[in-house]
Amino acid sequence: MRRQTLSEADLERHLLRRTVSELHAERLRCDRCKRTPLVGEVVYRYAKGRTMCALCRPARREMPVEILPVRHGEEIRAQRLTPKRADA
Repeated sequence: MRRQTLSEADLERHLLRRTVSELHAERLRCDRCKRTPLVGEVVYRYAKGRTMCALCRPARREMPVEILPVRHGEEIRAQRLTPKRADA
């Protein structure tokens, strides 16, 4: 099988598309209005993985399973889990 060589511009476009796709996949969206809530807003998670923004919340009578504040994407990436020390 012969490999096709990519130009530098093609490689840059490929990497940009992949990065944008990954960022888009991580984004919270309202399942009802399809709006992306702003940083600082609250989203509500319901059974079966449904997510609702604060504007659409009054349309549902059931209580949410989880209430999450919308955080900035860089803030989410900056958090690291550290193992507990044995002597602590």
